[in-house]
Amino acid sequence: LNLYDFLKNDFDASIISFEPKFVGKQKDLTRNVRYLKIPFRKLVQDFDYAIFLSLNFFKKIIGGTVKYDYWFSKKLQLFILENALRKAKSDIVLAVDTLALYLCQKRFDFCHFISLEIYTDDPFQTKIDFNRISSVIIQNQMRYDYIFGDLKLKTFFIQNAPVFKEEIGGNNNREGLIWAGSIVKKFAVLECLDFIKQYPLYKIILKGGGEQKTLTYIKENYSQLIDSGSVKIDQDYLESNAFISYLSQFRIGFCFYEWDLINGSINYQTAPSGKLFMYLSAGTPVIACNIPGFQFVKEFKAGILIDDYAPITIKNALNEIENNYNQFQEGCYAAAKYYSFDKSVQPYLEYLLKC
Repeated sequence: LNLYDFLKNDFDASIISFEPKFVGKQKDLTRNVRYLKIPFRKLVQDFDYAIFLSLNFFKKIIGGTVKYDYWFSKKLQLFILENALRKAKSDIVLAVDTLALYLCQKRFDFCHFISLEIYTDDPFQTKIDFNRISSVIIQNQMRYDYIFGDLKLKTFFIQNAPVFKEEIGGNNNREGLIWAGSIVKKFAVLECLDFIKQYPLYKIILKGGGEQKTLTYIKENYSQLIDSGSVKIDQDYLESNAFISYLSQFRIGFCFYEWDLINGSINYQTAPSGKLFMYLSAGTPVIACNIPGFQFVKEFKAGILIDDYAPITIKNALNEIENNYNQFQEGCYAAAKYYSFDKSVQPYLEYLLKC
């Protein structure tokens, strides 16, 4: 979306996307987005789920490993997107992730590639013609090497970071802790709440869209913290600038992934998080998991990276930040300026104008 906002100054830019269906279902009406509707989506998803349950049932009887990747749902989406691309006309095509790149290369030949997610055993990676990739946007060298190896392509390292505008002061007015982003178990939100249970004098707000199953679990198992006001859940949607302003009210933020998720996924090992850059722009130091993709937090001294989520480990990290809060906040602003989207994207815009 940041890229679109910059492209529209020089290009007649548009986005093709499926209708939102996950944690947030709100459409973006401020940009030129063509949303693709998936007919019979629920019926097909229920059919896939029935197959999944059946395979699990037989797995318990005969043993072994059974994997089902919701084949019918994915085939339906492929068909709809490919059909939409057949009718599309464009001089410059930017394909987001490998599935879109595979289909765009079938329709448009040469394409520019934007890599946001990396999937282990990605079936589309083997179908892509690397020789017909005009350029690559990706977050860092580790992720590039995983996909392309020694292949030398025109590459731009751009983070999912906001445009940095100004330092937000008022340290004395900042209070409490903030969990920003999707409220789902795989992002270790429960471990964060276990810390609050151990140290109830701290207060935290969970800010963002939530998976219903996770929200129900939190309300049932952490009801005392919610009733006491130590934990609050705020799911109101905010635009980027308003969200950064919101984050600036808090002293310290969290950015976690479950360790099993990290250990089993190159994507989560190496990807800087968009919400992490929001924290930095807000001048809110972070406590984050110690993974390769977050090492810039340590380099800029914008927060503390931790190797486990034990309550005492989180408490020690909080104390370390509070003992030198101004320095950590300056590290946030230094990182936010360095990765500011307008600065990072400018070479890419100049390259596209020459295409």
